[in-house]
Amino acid sequence: MQLMKKTLQRIVLAAIGVAWFGLAAPLSATVLFDNRLNDLTTRFNPGTYQVGDEIMLAGIGNLTYFSFEWWGTNTLKQDNSSFAGAIQANVRFYYNTGAPFNGYNTPDANPFWDSGWFSFSDVSATPTARDIFTFVAGIDFPSGGLPITSPDITWTVQFTGMGPTDSVGVDLYSPPTVGTEVGDFGDYWQYNGGWTLRTNTAGVAMDFGAYMETPEPSSLTLSIVGGLGILLAVRRFRLKE
Repeated sequence: MQLMKKTLQRIVLAAIGVAWFGLAAPLSATVLFDNRLNDLTTRFNPGTYQVGDEIMLAGIGNLTYFSFEWWGTNTLKQDNSSFAGAIQANVRFYYNTGAPFNGYNTPDANPFWDSGWFSFSDVSATPTARDIFTFVAGIDFPSGGLPITSPDITWTVQFTGMGPTDSVGVDLYSPPTVGTEVGDFGDYWQYNGGWTLRTNTAGVAMDFGAYMETPEPSSLTLSIVGGLGILLAVRRFRLKE
């Protein structure tokens, strides 16, 4: 019996160690979408329209990091110190479950995530040839990440508040290195009281530069395995008493 207790003690300590490691070890990331490599060196200026890029993610999970590339100029300020207007932006995510338009399901009437309007001044955004906006779990998304249940989504951006000398937009990249674009590479969604599929007549792929990732479940799995190991060891010990 004493030997059995010592064996149980070793098992419990080992299991606790595995669980502790699972909780303490940093999470590595799984990339859901990456369109940052193939730069088309082309800028898209949507004005004040809400415009969207429909993409197919490489998987689903809890989104913990999202970034997209943007640019902005103010022709009045050659030193790039500030914009003329009080510019704001809004980012939204949609599942493509709306009514079909030209054979493609439109984004749903309601986004499953909405950043809300944020001011460029609040995030210290100034005129730039190229920069990124980032959104992370615990600040912009829930602490555990934003659940994504379908790989077919449209992410949109909308700008407002530009002054007469301001221009703001997104950079175009194609093709993605992780995930894929949906539909014709010259198409993009635009909302103006309803969703329409627009086509870039210049023949350039309308794929916005963006990146998404979710954590791998390894740490959580280790914690669960460790916990189950403890319960199993205790149960077996009690059955043998």
